[in-house]
Amino acid sequence: MNLKDSILSLSALMSISGNEKVASQALEGLLGDVFDQHMVDPVGNHVFVKKCGRENAPKILIDAHFDEIGMMVTGIKEGGFVTMTNIGGVDNRILQGGEVIIYGKQEIYGVITSTPPHFRSGDSDKLQPMDALYIDTGYTKETLEELVSLGTPIGLKPIYGEMQNNRIFGKAFDDKACGACAICGLADVAVEDLAGDVYFLFSAQEEVGCRGAVLAAFGISPDYCMIIDVTHAAVPEVSDRYLPDMDSGITIGLAVVTDRKLTRMVVDMCVSQNIPHTTRACPGNTGTNANKLGICAEGIPTVLCSLPIKNMHSATEVLSLHDAKALADVVAAFVTSKTIGEVFAQ
Repeated sequence: MNLKDSILSLSALMSISGNEKVASQALEGLLGDVFDQHMVDPVGNHVFVKKCGRENAPKILIDAHFDEIGMMVTGIKEGGFVTMTNIGGVDNRILQGGEVIIYGKQEIYGVITSTPPHFRSGDSDKLQPMDALYIDTGYTKETLEELVSLGTPIGLKPIYGEMQNNRIFGKAFDDKACGACAICGLADVAVEDLAGDVYFLFSAQEEVGCRGAVLAAFGISPDYCMIIDVTHAAVPEVSDRYLPDMDSGITIGLAVVTDRKLTRMVVDMCVSQNIPHTTRACPGNTGTNANKLGICAEGIPTVLCSLPIKNMHSATEVLSLHDAKALADVVAAFVTSKTIGEVFAQ
């Protein structure tokens, strides 16, 4: 499977925070040939292992979170309407008129109601909070109650498309696109070239507090780690001059919470192997699992590499396949670097 198809196939899976186990079988089918083992822990972390075949080899952790933003059913109303609440931070501005799937006993397609402009006046023009919106399913209340219960997850409808200059759009590129990049990078690496045993972690519950990766790391006990996640790409309405441009490659975080030596080694590796990249200062919270893994257990040397995307936490996230290729390349270079392995396995 090529990189674009891998990104689209993985991103289309339903994995709203707290529901990461639902896609276990589908995930196994998409990734199984690349790895020697696949384990799912009680929290919903998916751990895939690719062995190098040497005893006492370093353990290399690559983490991308598997969970995505979404919603949850809070009520069922007359006329087949559903009320909802947020899971992980859906952008409220994109909801009215949006298409969703309610994952009940069967998939139920719905649209979020939008007040026509003909009926708007005064405060009705203001952005409505999520708990004031309804999903119209077309069912009767009685039928809907047989298919849906309180707490049922709701996801953005997976609609994907291509744009100019090798760009694609759709939902849940945060962070399954990064996972796809890692998998494609690892698929092309021969076992004999690995610097150690590779543990690819598709972690759970990142969007609700970076919870799953910490638990998985205790079980794996890696020697060093690369966190891969999305970051905000530069767009006209955002004034932050440090945001990376699309097509500039990956962004490497110069963060307080990451390991300086490992980060410098990855920057040098990108330079020597002509992998497109930028760097960004992260003085505080990175908004990723890097916040947790660097101080997990006895401390794990960690580097943060990010994929720039636009429209994060929406149904139309945009990424560049040029940048995605750079992320796949840096993962392959990282797991085959004997220099990194020798330094951090001591």
